[in-house]
Amino acid sequence: MEITKQNARRYLLGRQGLWPGRRWLGKVGSETAVHELEAVQVDTITTVARNHDLVLWSRVVDYDTAYLDSLLYTERRFFDYGGILMIYPMAELPYWRAVMRRRGEVQSRAEWAARNGGLIEDVKRELRARGPLGNRDMAGQQRVESYRSGKDTGVALYYLWTIGELMTHSRRGFERLYGFREGIAPPPHDYEAGLDEAEHFFARKAVRATGLGTASEWRRWMSLLTYRSISAAEARRWLDELMSLGELASITVHGRKEPCYFPSSDLTIMETLAAGGVPDAWRPIEASSQQEANLLAPLDNLIQDRKRTQSLFDFSYIWEVYKPVEQRLYGHYTMPILFGDALAGRLSPKLDRKSKVLWIEGLWLEDERIADDALFVSALSASLRRFASFHGAKQIDLSLLSPTPLRQNLARAVG
Repeated sequence: MEITKQNARRYLLGRQGLWPGRRWLGKVGSETAVHELEAVQVDTITTVARNHDLVLWSRVVDYDTAYLDSLLYTERRFFDYGGILMIYPMAELPYWRAVMRRRGEVQSRAEWAARNGGLIEDVKRELRARGPLGNRDMAGQQRVESYRSGKDTGVALYYLWTIGELMTHSRRGFERLYGFREGIAPPPHDYEAGLDEAEHFFARKAVRATGLGTASEWRRWMSLLTYRSISAAEARRWLDELMSLGELASITVHGRKEPCYFPSSDLTIMETLAAGGVPDAWRPIEASSQQEANLLAPLDNLIQDRKRTQSLFDFSYIWEVYKPVEQRLYGHYTMPILFGDALAGRLSPKLDRKSKVLWIEGLWLEDERIADDALFVSALSASLRRFASFHGAKQIDLSLLSPTPLRQNLARAVG
């Protein structure tokens, strides 16, 4: 069947817990959210909260950063891994270990390890004697030129983490403390799956992570998960196999040239949406996204595929944090505004932690006419109040916005 772009958007939003509103709650909901998203990206930037916490805040009622810390570092339900650093369920570790082995066999990495065997053994010796440790805890460091670390011990720690001998034990601030895998991973998950088994697992995971995507969009996820290049022909073979097994369904989205794929277990959900309904399991706990807008992190799962975001949401998003100031169209840290099932604009927040003031440095709407919509003003002000509360801010300051009726209306609404 063919569905509208609106229903395609609603399916993507609903699978990720964003529409018609937040449906997960507290610590249990935080764990559910990570599983449903398949992966959550970690980033160091703290203009407001970090990306992984913002992703969960957007989806989980009463989210607290302590929940994820506990799930990661105390209960060991998840672990972090990858060149693009992601949080994954701990139950997936056996499949990731097959990928870790492959990464260790890459020629350049294997050659580095052969040249630096003594350094690697020294690092492991210190970890056995004094671990868990961060790079600054290591003795005998020498400066090196590396993207991963400016010190030889840091490169060695990262290498051992890459190949799976080490895992993230905990964090000191945001600094990773390393420990040996066998002392961190729960024993039921500490084994290595065969490579073929792992790739079949990741083929299915890529379907779920993509949600609703073309062959090329699935291919990008599969390449990320397996750490190897996937050709268009190979992608076609994988998708054909999953279709023949009845695990994958295809659908046409109005305005998109290629067919889109999604898990066949969601056929009933897709039919409900096509009929104009809302799946019972998606009913929000509190306000809907029409009653309370939502703010999405720059690396949110929904918008990671910028081309799909443009195609389905008619929303062009570029994270400008690394652009020179003079080249920025908006701001260095803009967050898309989800209103209903549409990305209605973006705003640029900044948190002054000392004074506990949340500054809104810029606000841009896709359609300026929405500024006169009382429902939108109410929904955005409700979102700003929740956002400020999450960050412990006592005040929302809109004075940096251009003096417009929208600023005045928002100022009255947020109090």
